[in-house]
Amino acid sequence: MMELESLDGSSWDVLISGTGLPQSLLALALSRSGRKVLHVDRNDYYGGEEAALTLADAEKWAENHAATSGGRSNFSHATISKPAGHDTSKAAPSRSYSLALAPQVVYARSTLIPALVSSRTHTQLDFQAVGSWFLVETSKENKSAPGKLIRVPGGREDIFQDDTLDLRAKRSLMKLLRFVTTSEENPDAWTEDKDLPLPAFLQQKFGLPPASHAPILALTLSTSPAEKTVVENAVPRISRHLSSIGLFGPGFGALAPKWGGLAEISQVACRAGAVGGGVYVLGKGVEQASSADKDSRVNVTLTGQEKVSTSWLVGQSTDLPSTDTAHAEVYDAICRSITVVSALPPAIFPRTSEGGVIPVGAVILVPSATPDGPPVFILAHSSESGECPTNQGEFYRSFPNNPGFHITRPHDLIL
Repeated sequence: MMELESLDGSSWDVLISGTGLPQSLLALALSRSGRKVLHVDRNDYYGGEEAALTLADAEKWAENHAATSGGRSNFSHATISKPAGHDTSKAAPSRSYSLALAPQVVYARSTLIPALVSSRTHTQLDFQAVGSWFLVETSKENKSAPGKLIRVPGGREDIFQDDTLDLRAKRSLMKLLRFVTTSEENPDAWTEDKDLPLPAFLQQKFGLPPASHAPILALTLSTSPAEKTVVENAVPRISRHLSSIGLFGPGFGALAPKWGGLAEISQVACRAGAVGGGVYVLGKGVEQASSADKDSRVNVTLTGQEKVSTSWLVGQSTDLPSTDTAHAEVYDAICRSITVVSALPPAIFPRTSEGGVIPVGAVILVPSATPDGPPVFILAHSSESGECPTNQGEFYRSFPNNPGFHITRPHDLIL
């Protein structure tokens, strides 16, 4: 990595602020094209709002994001809690953990995979399987009873082998699968229904009763209530899920980058960009920017009052000085929580198929107790993900419109 004694007075083709995933891949591409690239980040770690933090870094991060929303971050109301009687002296070292701020399910047919291949960063990354999808089924007679995990069928074979489904239900689900898998080639088949809530669509078009809707909704990974999950958004997501299965191995279609999710991709891209000639500086952000000179260059003041100039200044809204608050977008809040647990049952991570791999991730949907309530999605990671010590695990939960830990601009759970 190139280093400069001082940036003051330097000139660049492109100045990129923030080391999130899009900025890091862009910096890599530009450095390889011969551009003179300066890449800065006001944080002292890579990844921006997709960063992965050690326990010590997470505590510091939570202190810095405990305030209400505002400022240069999409996160707010961050808190850390520990079980009563928690003995920190017996805890594993802080660096044994890698807590992802924006955990993701990366489908085999996502647009991210081709981008990593074309950037040649995929050879330095280790992807692992995300296997089963589960529903938490609670007893209607005894609501205080513990919920039971029900595996969501992931394709035709799963449907045929599911003893809980009668023949009529299997036929309806097979009809739905055929429809979904051909939806990209035949968009006219569902365009007129694009604004219809998915539950109504399933019942009217395929005769599927409400009791069978939850597993299908689980495949959409939608954090919206069922009645607000519309066909236009749901069908492409279900199609991507089904078409991804088997692409990189039997029985699964989703992946997770080892060691820290998207932050690992950002770090790999930044290292490759440095090899290409890019200059990276952490702990330094863009404080002011103006394009006042006749050559249309941008004059930039960095942290520490160093002044540089650039032809292009690139960054997300949270990485650059605010210039137009009147037209700032408003987003619904999404709550996120990260829970480190002492152990996860192996039943959550069954082999993807006979002779297949043991996945490191699983997705669990907790349906809402009310029809108009949002579900809770849990992304479970085992210690094989490299994010926690052996025999421990992590639960990443995501749900909208609740007080507590949340962000003001939603990172979608899927890519």
